[in-house]
Amino acid sequence: MTDSKQLREVLVKIDHNLRQDEALMKDEAASFIMGVLEAKIGGKEYFLVASSGRNPDPWIEKKHLDGITYHPGAWETVNPQVPERHTGWWTVRNENVDLDTSIRSVSNPCAAIKLLLGLGRKKPAWKSVEYLRMSEMVFVGRAADDPSKRQWHGKGATSSWTAHSCDACEARIPYLICDVPANQIVD
Repeated sequence: MTDSKQLREVLVKIDHNLRQDEALMKDEAASFIMGVLEAKIGGKEYFLVASSGRNPDPWIEKKHLDGITYHPGAWETVNPQVPERHTGWWTVRNENVDLDTSIRSVSNPCAAIKLLLGLGRKKPAWKSVEYLRMSEMVFVGRAADDPSKRQWHGKGATSSWTAHSCDACEARIPYLICDVPANQIVD
């Protein structure tokens, strides 16, 4: 999976729209990862948006997608329930898969995981994957902007406006995008 300039621009627009939402900006818990995914599979295009945490009501709502100039009107939010255990997962091909039992924090409702699970639930005709791109960004609302309440989960000493995958995502993503049996995925 790769990132793209266009996806980062979509995130910037969503961030701008979120900052116009006064109720959200007053919410002390409004700190999350937001992600976007674009894919072309079997000739059909998918444009998905997700946010970490919060089920059943996601942080990002349809109103926060207004004004996106890259494929305007094609974007939709997804918020699938992330399985609570190592069993009962599904791939981007909507096939059932069990994850390795050594994966910690397996039920973390991360944006990247929701995007991949959401794509799988679209049941794409898995004929040919032309591309699958994803990008993530951190959103921290005004009322949640207290450094003592946040913890950096990325690697390295520098940061950027794009988010790094957490350890749980790095362990889970191969199971969701690969078509090899789970017992053949090794670290």
